[in-house]
Amino acid sequence: MTFQDLQEFEYISQYFSLDDIEEIDDNYSIKHLIALPILTSHSFDKTKEVIIKTEKGSEIGKIIFLKHFKTDDIRSLPEEKLVCLFKEYQAPQISDEMYVFHHDYLLIKSRYYRSYIRKFKKNSSLWGSFFHIEDLPNISFDKRNSENQLILKPKLNIGNSIYFENLFLSINEPNPFNRFLKLYHLLELQFDMHTAEKIVDLHKKGSKEKEISGLLKEYQKEDINRLTSIIKQRCVEIQELVNCINKIKPFQSRAKKIFYDYGRETNPLKQSDFSTVLNDPNLFSENVINAIGGYNYNVLIQKLCSYWIYRIRSSISHNKFGEYIMDKNDEEFIVKFGEPLLKQIVIQCFKK
Repeated sequence: MTFQDLQEFEYISQYFSLDDIEEIDDNYSIKHLIALPILTSHSFDKTKEVIIKTEKGSEIGKIIFLKHFKTDDIRSLPEEKLVCLFKEYQAPQISDEMYVFHHDYLLIKSRYYRSYIRKFKKNSSLWGSFFHIEDLPNISFDKRNSENQLILKPKLNIGNSIYFENLFLSINEPNPFNRFLKLYHLLELQFDMHTAEKIVDLHKKGSKEKEISGLLKEYQKEDINRLTSIIKQRCVEIQELVNCINKIKPFQSRAKKIFYDYGRETNPLKQSDFSTVLNDPNLFSENVINAIGGYNYNVLIQKLCSYWIYRIRSSISHNKFGEYIMDKNDEEFIVKFGEPLLKQIVIQCFKK
C-alpha cells in the first residue's frame, strides 16, 4: 500500500490518526515505525521476535515473523502487527475480518530508516539471514524430468535412518543442485562401509595382510578413487548405466566444458572418442566403443559414470577458479542428465 493509498484507506482512521502517518522518501511510517516485507531463513526460531541492534547497542528495529500467520479478527491485532498489515493489504477497504499474512517483516524505527537503507539493506542476506522482498534474486527452478513411467526396483537395502534423511532432503528439495548433492551423500556414506566390507572379506580368507594394507592405503586417496571402487563392484547392470549416460547427447557442448575444458587426468575417455560416440546414432553401445578400440567396454562405462558424477559434484560444491562453476543455466543438464545417472548408480549401490 502506498502513502497515498494509506491516507485514503477507510479502516486506518479507526486505529491511527493522520498525524501518526508520515511520508519518508519512497515509504511511510506509522507511529514512527516502517514495515519492510522480508524473506527470512528457515534457521530462525519463528516463535520469537528478533531485535536488530547497531554495533554500539542501539536498537533500531525488530523482525516480526508473520508469514502464514492468520488472524480471525483484524481488530484484535496489536499495533505493530497492524502496521505490517497496512503495508501489505491491497484492497481499498477491509471486507473481511480474517486475514493471513504473506510476509515476515522488519520493523525499522523511522529515525534509523535512511541510514539502514543506505548502509545495511543491500547486504541483509549476509549479516541478517534475510532478504528484502524487492531484493530477491530472480531465480526459480522450473525444469522437470520428462520421464512418464517408473520401474519397480526390488531388493534395495536402505536400513539406516541417516540414508532416509538424505533421501527425504533430496526429494523435498526444489533446488536440483542440492538434490544432486544429497543423493551423492548416500554414496559417500557407503565409502567407509565398502572399504570395511572388503577388509573383512580378506581377513576371513587369512594371510591377506598385504592386500589389507593396500586397501587402507587406497582409503587415503581422493573420493573419486573410492567412488570408482564402489561402482566397479556394485554397478554391474551396465545397460542400465548406458541408458542413463546416453542422455548426455542434448548437452554435448556443456559436457565438453565440464568434462574436458575443466577436466582432469582421471577422464577415462579421450575427447576425440567422446565426439565420435556422440556423433554416432548408437551412442555408447558396445559396438560403437569396440569399433573405436582400446577400451574394455564394461570398465569404461563404470569409470565414465564415476568420473562424470564426480566432476558434476565438484562443479556444484567447489565455487573456485579451476572448476566449472554451475549456475541456473545448468539446471536442465542436472535435472535431465546428472540426476537420473546418479540415481541409477545409487540404486545399484544399494542392491542386496
